[in-house]
Amino acid sequence: MQENLKPILSTRHDYTWGTGMALIVVGIILLADQYLKTGWLSLLILPASGIVFLLWGVITRKVGLVIPGCLLMGLGSGEFLALSQFFKFDTHLRIGLFLTIFAAGWVLIFIFSLVMAGHPAWWSLIPGFILFSLGVCFLAPWQPLNFVLLPAIGLSLAFLVWGMGARLIGLVIPASILLGIGPGIYFAWKAPAAGNGLSQTGIMLVFFSLGWGLITIFSRLMVHKFIWWPLIPGGILIMTGWGLYIGGSPQHALTVIGNTTSVGLILFGLYLLLWRTGLQK
Repeated sequence: MQENLKPILSTRHDYTWGTGMALIVVGIILLADQYLKTGWLSLLILPASGIVFLLWGVITRKVGLVIPGCLLMGLGSGEFLALSQFFKFDTHLRIGLFLTIFAAGWVLIFIFSLVMAGHPAWWSLIPGFILFSLGVCFLAPWQPLNFVLLPAIGLSLAFLVWGMGARLIGLVIPASILLGIGPGIYFAWKAPAAGNGLSQTGIMLVFFSLGWGLITIFSRLMVHKFIWWPLIPGGILIMTGWGLYIGGSPQHALTVIGNTTSVGLILFGLYLLLWRTGLQK
């Protein structure tokens, strides 16, 4: 029984040491801020605590300590840049910097878990990529549709990296679909005055169909057999999309069909290259 309790007691011991050192650092910062009255020194509490947990986790080889360390460091660093008066940023830029730096903290969890334990924390990529994409929405020129395009791409990339790295086809499927949905909504409604509802819905469905085609491309990297079923909903969607676009804007139908065919040929060519080079192992 005592032998079984040793790992648990060791982990509690490491957490106790890490928490104790963090509290000492926080106390020193608060005490110094009372005397120096800088107005900004207290903003260093979170990143300093994060550094303590991170360093102690690296020293003791405990990923459980690295996780709160990375989160506190990312959250605190973002808070410092967003709230500090040293930088004359507008509100959008402050929010964007906070989100992107906080996202870096989540990505650091993945990196440290991979280096230290050899078992990457894939789950940390999801909030990391989403927060980063939202941060870019605030850093880029303001456009509401960016909040559809960039988070969809960010989440799809997180699923794709996780799925490809862990060999999980169940994550590659939603990643591919999101890669079609996000750009489809963005490009269909980016310029509402240029078309009507039918043509815009048609453009969205065409992009959506390409997302289903990507399932076949990415899955070829993971399995030995040809996965053909995504081409069925993809084909139905592309035909429906063409029909709606032709009905809404017949004068531009040939251009859209030609562009879609070109993209389809590119995807099929990529598939043939993957099949030929044997990357399906």
